[in-house]
Amino acid sequence: MSNNACTSKRVLPVSQAEIEIECPAHVSSIAPLAEIERFPPLVDWLSNLDRQISMQKASSAKETIVFDRITLQSVDVFGSGKIGFLKFTTSARRMPENKSLPGVVFLRGGAVAVFLILRTSSAAAKPVLSFQDNDHVVLTVQPRLAVPDLSLSEIPAGMLDGQSGEFSGTAARELEEETGLVIHADELVELTDRGVYPSPGACDEFLRLFACEKRISESELQKIEGRLSGLRDEGEFITLRLARLKDLCRETSDMKTLAALCLWDRLVSERIATYVE
Repeated sequence: MSNNACTSKRVLPVSQAEIEIECPAHVSSIAPLAEIERFPPLVDWLSNLDRQISMQKASSAKETIVFDRITLQSVDVFGSGKIGFLKFTTSARRMPENKSLPGVVFLRGGAVAVFLILRTSSAAAKPVLSFQDNDHVVLTVQPRLAVPDLSLSEIPAGMLDGQSGEFSGTAARELEEETGLVIHADELVELTDRGVYPSPGACDEFLRLFACEKRISESELQKIEGRLSGLRDEGEFITLRLARLKDLCRETSDMKTLAALCLWDRLVSERIATYVE
């Protein structure tokens, strides 16, 4: 690996805008610039920037944002050898005022999450996507040191790791990985068209949220509570818990869980209205 600072210049293909990527020595000593430039979240970020600049040019707006360069600050490499996180600053100015804009960016890429509602087979039959008092939501409980919370409850989720396209299949695999529960991709209902941004002021992460309503037996339901799960060799120490759907808004402060709850509530209302009509 290189121990020298280096710079590359990129011409974005659609807008033809030029942007410089500066890589200090302390970053290139961890991962070479050529490898960093292949990091899928950075590729996506530059592609999105290209599209935004192109749209800005087409609009002929008087107020524009001009990008000069990005300066890499840190890179984290997972045990597998793949880049996991990238942090950089941007040099961007709003014109015609020529004022600098804040631009600290943390790249980690997209993720999927599954809002899994379990209904016992003994429950009364109701229209698909309806509410019942004894409906439960599957939550994972694990340490989240960034908060820090040593036992945060949240719906099962996982990073895309550069995958794109078939988000529902990725969501189904992540659900099985984190909970041991098998759901087929075609059983999932997508709650978001393009995903949601939890923290767009500093992070590129977007979440594709899915939901699934599944009937199981009473005995199966009881076996889920307290089950240990997760990839422990990769530092995942997960315990499963069940929360009543009607009480979920008071059970967690996790954004993706609360967002999925609100979107599910809206979907249910629309489906019930259609069913009644």
